[in-house]
Amino acid sequence: MNKFNMQWLQEQVKKFLSQKNLLPEAETFELYHNRFYFVWFCVVVFMLLLLGRAFYVQIIDQQFYSHKANSRIIGKEKTHAMRGMLLDRNGVPLAISSPVMTVFIDPTFYFEQKKIADEAREKYNRNQNDMKAKRVVQQFQNKSFDLNKLADILHMDITPFEQKLNQYVAENKRYVELKKEVSPQDVNEIRKLNLVGVSANTEYKRYYPQAQPNAQIIGMTNAEGVGIEGLELQLDQRLRGQDGEAVVMRDKERNKIKTQQVIQEEKAGENIHLSLDSRLQYVLYRELARVGQNHRANYASGIIVDVHTGEILAMNTWPSYNPNDPDSRGDNFGKRNRGAVDQFEPGSTIKPFSIAMGLRTGKYTPNSTINTSPGSMKLGGSTIRDTHNYGTLSLTNIIVKSSNVGVAKIALAEPLSALPMFYRELGFGQKTSANFLGEVSGKIQVEKNWTIPTVGTMAYGYGLDVSMLQLAQAYAMLGNKGIKLPLSLYKVEKTPEGKQILDPVIAEQVVLMMEKATHKGGTATQANIMGYRVAGKTGTSHKLREDGKGYEKNKYRSLFAGLAPVSNPRFAMIVVVDDPKQGGHYGGVVAAPVFSRVMQETLRLLNEPLDKPET
Repeated sequence: MNKFNMQWLQEQVKKFLSQKNLLPEAETFELYHNRFYFVWFCVVVFMLLLLGRAFYVQIIDQQFYSHKANSRIIGKEKTHAMRGMLLDRNGVPLAISSPVMTVFIDPTFYFEQKKIADEAREKYNRNQNDMKAKRVVQQFQNKSFDLNKLADILHMDITPFEQKLNQYVAENKRYVELKKEVSPQDVNEIRKLNLVGVSANTEYKRYYPQAQPNAQIIGMTNAEGVGIEGLELQLDQRLRGQDGEAVVMRDKERNKIKTQQVIQEEKAGENIHLSLDSRLQYVLYRELARVGQNHRANYASGIIVDVHTGEILAMNTWPSYNPNDPDSRGDNFGKRNRGAVDQFEPGSTIKPFSIAMGLRTGKYTPNSTINTSPGSMKLGGSTIRDTHNYGTLSLTNIIVKSSNVGVAKIALAEPLSALPMFYRELGFGQKTSANFLGEVSGKIQVEKNWTIPTVGTMAYGYGLDVSMLQLAQAYAMLGNKGIKLPLSLYKVEKTPEGKQILDPVIAEQVVLMMEKATHKGGTATQANIMGYRVAGKTGTSHKLREDGKGYEKNKYRSLFAGLAPVSNPRFAMIVVVDDPKQGGHYGGVVAAPVFSRVMQETLRLLNEPLDKPET
């Protein structure tokens, strides 16, 4: 304000006071004059400070305060990638992710807002003219604080629920997780309630449509969607995909209003086709459960392999577990993929390969004879026995009658290294190409232990350990004209290159010998299938004692290994039943009927033509 204006203002004030007879003495007027300047000085200083602060906030430190404001409503959010599916060979989902929600609450905000709303409603009820209270009541008109309805939707008991919320407030916790894996339908119901302080985030839950039959192979994920068992763990990097990131705007209840900017698009995980056929998986598990329960076995395992491609079409173990239900997972007993991680003495199911080794030398034919009298044979300090004194048997009848003495004599007629080295060619003693997590190598005695007793017992399935995968691979080789193919758990588009282990003629001869074992007088008559020719070998082995010192007298492992159809073998199948306690324990009684029922369904479902005329 310039000097002229100040003088004019003073004159006007004096004039006004003079007219009203209020003009003070000179001293008093001077005091008022000084106060007038002081007040104006304060006003000017205040305005300057206000302008300076505004300049600082809006110009100099604009980014800081803009960020502070935006941080309350705008933030980055991780967008979860959908985990890839595991599919069977026909595209049927075996593991799939479905969207589920996680519900959160900000208990501190909830109770603060509830207090404000309750107080305003109380004031307005007392005084309808209280406009401030009315505005607050209107603000909360479409909001809800009904925790009872929220608890009902989430299937939670309201009393402990409210107690927990009060505890969270006391601990000053914000955005507390109420419940995971809430269905989108339930979340929609919650959103309709418009509850204060309640919000939800989208996540994905892993679901296994065919749970028990596939559990040991497929495995499972944890609550965060990370693979922790089976193929879910082994293929985790390929399945999980890549999460994205976006800038989102939220309201004060932390509900997302809109996505403002996508920083990085999420990339869904890879869908992986397995070699498994879900239909065969179901049939196999059904029959394993049946034999396991009927014979009160510890467990029952099975595997089916396509002999022309090496694809594993089915493999599972009873008992299993339901990966959809955390309460059913229990201990690790039901989680073991026993076809890959367990090894055992194969018993008589190994005998066709002992015969094949003899045929490969050129010294024998299927009709060559071996004297098995008197039904026993001394091997070092121990004696091996047949169930009967069969006398002189052809190689074919050694298989039909399952003679321990016969195969031991054939093995011991060759150098001691011949049989163990042949077993190694077949894939025993080494992991298969299926490459399962935890897969065992099996065990073949080291060379210094290749003695007469050791090799003699190896010929009929003792003194070596194999896995079900290895045994299936070896039988598939017989059905594939002597060509060993690598096993695969993934769908094969082109048949892989194999290795010729046996001459095709020898492989066919061994298959025909095993077919005779399913005929009258053989040990595998219960493996027969109407309309199809089948070949197979039973096995019954004593279980090792837990201390490793000898064998249990009354604990057995019942086995069957076979091929079908014989005219053009397509499938190899192994069945292992551990410690059947009732209804018999021989492989031909316990395991062979499982082969018959499952293989019959396999041949039917995969449209294999009949190859045996009805009689």
